[in-house]
Amino acid sequence: MSLIYLFLLGSIVLLIYGVMRQMIWGKPFGDRPAPDFVLIIVTSIMVLVIILLYRAELETIITKEGIFYRWKPFRKKFTQISWGNVERREIINYGFIGYGWRLTSFGVVYNVAGKEGLHLILKSGKKITLGTQKPQELSDFLKKIEAVTTG
Repeated sequence: MSLIYLFLLGSIVLLIYGVMRQMIWGKPFGDRPAPDFVLIIVTSIMVLVIILLYRAELETIITKEGIFYRWKPFRKKFTQISWGNVERREIINYGFIGYGWRLTSFGVVYNVAGKEGLHLILKSGKKITLGTQKPQELSDFLKKIEAVTTG
């Protein structure tokens, strides 16, 4: 479990304890306790954030037409990059840069886990890196696509 989840889980446990202490046991939570409705709203928001982060998934589909990706559940539609718009592609090891959406020297990096990804330089000059947990499978697939499209 990543550090962020431990922090969020600890925060929720503390907030739930605060709600129980103040609303059920009738003892104030802290020196200057927040109103009950504030505790409930903050706790609900934290629970929602953890559920959304836990369910977040970078969905990537690579076909002979191009690459399709989206962040589930935040985006319904896929972003499409056709191979005709790609100047260069390679699988790189970018080291650990964190999770999520990052602006780096590799351009925009979309990463859920790991430190390897498909680095694309588009004909427009834009750089995009999509993280992968299966670099060898991806490499093999890209070689097959290249063989089909070039020949």
